[in-house]
Amino acid sequence: MDQQEIVLPPDVRLVVESGQDQGQSFELTGKTMTIGRAPVCDIRLGDGYVSNKHCQIVFRRDHFTVIDLNSLNKTRVNDQVYIQKNLKNGDVLGLGKTKLRFVWEEQEEATVNPEEDILGAEPADAEVPETAPDDAESRAAAADDAAPEPQDE
Repeated sequence: MDQQEIVLPPDVRLVVESGQDQGQSFELTGKTMTIGRAPVCDIRLGDGYVSNKHCQIVFRRDHFTVIDLNSLNKTRVNDQVYIQKNLKNGDVLGLGKTKLRFVWEEQEEATVNPEEDILGAEPADAEVPETAPDDAESRAAAADDAAPEPQDE
């Protein structure tokens, strides 16, 4: 079966409105782009409250979706915690203490289907903890709460 080449819309970007990387702009140029602190991420942020691999932005035919990657401090869109959320022009993503605005001025409103959104379990008014995830105590507490990760055999 032939796979059609994915053509991404031009001029779609994330603009850092607040946080350590304020003022930077990241163009969304790949079908799937990972955001986090790790060197392997497509979009790297310096915020210590952002997980190594915090979330992904995925282009799905006619819209973009943000997907949380089980991050410690969760992914917020417009101050609401989501596991998965279809994005529309002007949405503000909260990753750690960083706020990024999703900019796609040519987006058609009909492309966003809110029925596909998956809310997270944390209430929207929960604040980012005072301790960054790099803190050994926070990592230990998170490890106690996390399910064991699969091991390569």
